[in-house]
Amino acid sequence: MRAVCQGIRGGASAVRRAGCCRDRLSAVRALVFHHSLRREAAAKVIGSLDRRGFVARFAPVRLEEIAEPALPGPGWVTCDTVVSGLCGSDAKQILLNGSMDNPLTAMLSFPHVLGHEAVARRSDTGERVVLNPWLSCAPRGIDPPCDPCAHGRYPWCRNFTRGIVPPALHIGNCAGASGAHAERFVAHESQLFAVPEDVSDEVAVLADPVSVSLRTVLLAPPPEPSPGTPGRPVLVYGSGTLAFAAVALVRHLWPGTEVWAVTRRGSRAELALQMGASAVLPSEPEALVEAVAELTGARMHVPWSGRAWLQDGPAVVYDTIGSVETVETSLRILETGGTLVISGVEPPGRFEWTPLYFKELRMVGSNAFGIEDVHGVRKHAFEHYFDWVRDGLDVSPVVTHSFRLDDWAEAVLTASEARRTGAVKVLLRP
Repeated sequence: MRAVCQGIRGGASAVRRAGCCRDRLSAVRALVFHHSLRREAAAKVIGSLDRRGFVARFAPVRLEEIAEPALPGPGWVTCDTVVSGLCGSDAKQILLNGSMDNPLTAMLSFPHVLGHEAVARRSDTGERVVLNPWLSCAPRGIDPPCDPCAHGRYPWCRNFTRGIVPPALHIGNCAGASGAHAERFVAHESQLFAVPEDVSDEVAVLADPVSVSLRTVLLAPPPEPSPGTPGRPVLVYGSGTLAFAAVALVRHLWPGTEVWAVTRRGSRAELALQMGASAVLPSEPEALVEAVAELTGARMHVPWSGRAWLQDGPAVVYDTIGSVETVETSLRILETGGTLVISGVEPPGRFEWTPLYFKELRMVGSNAFGIEDVHGVRKHAFEHYFDWVRDGLDVSPVVTHSFRLDDWAEAVLTASEARRTGAVKVLLRP
């Protein structure tokens, strides 16, 4: 393990020493991921014993000095990073939490600079902006755009492997469009949204994750109460930024709806209540089923396996984790005819899905954001977000830690060991 620790301590200084021989005006410090089976295997083996193995100098990711990012084509600009958010997908990639048969590997290119949640300043105008990272038709120089892009559904773009930049879903996993965990990155003008002067960097950088949760909620909004009948509750599953954002959005946009939060005890539970949760329920599956049964008065059906399930429960479950356990448990507690919306992504596995057909449930995947229609107002999710911030929506308590870019390894470990550190949203500053 000593070599692992030395790798972490020596990484930043090694980068600085290498940079002494370069023209600093033409070099940019950036967190780069190199797809290397040898490095990935080494990190996986050592990381299984000590998580520091995933961020050691032999791992696939490291802080480097790279050439000034080039502009891929017309309409692209250089942006100076002010702050970037460490997304769960960043941490999962660094921790190699995935599967080789993931179909989205068809839409990635390496090596790439990580990071897609960012507040930056345009180098041409100095304007403070927030990044919409999707590399859809407009950034790729494709005109006319595909039908989804023409309607603002950028994550459905049909051209993620075509155009002027290499295959990629968004900035942060593209070899030809450097990501935001760097001193500078490049973006197309269509991807940049002005940040209002009265909105802080810490609030602005949350535009991306809040917009992800907005899309999740809009795919199955809380049901409207009928005359003489109270509204049915919804449940948010998770302990991260997406979960707390979903709780806050439901309370802000549907204030009459009860929101039950399934999260860990302690500071996580307190944060869920702060965001507007009506009740905080235990995350252990059997205890959760019992808690929902008690709140609804539903009868618990106990099969041979002993894993009880209900025919009455929340109308919608927003699962921001997407694990085998959370999906299976959600199907057990949903009301008959209810909807499960999944925005989290964990490695797949077997789960018992009989309740899906028996209760005629709906299971929907949720992928990012674009132009969204909210209560009859149609515009980009970021624009909705800044409007709601002015109206009092405050999700900023989810920001728990901030690190210098030089300390990226500590930031990743802090985020990945949330039970110990209490981390929710971790920020990086160049």
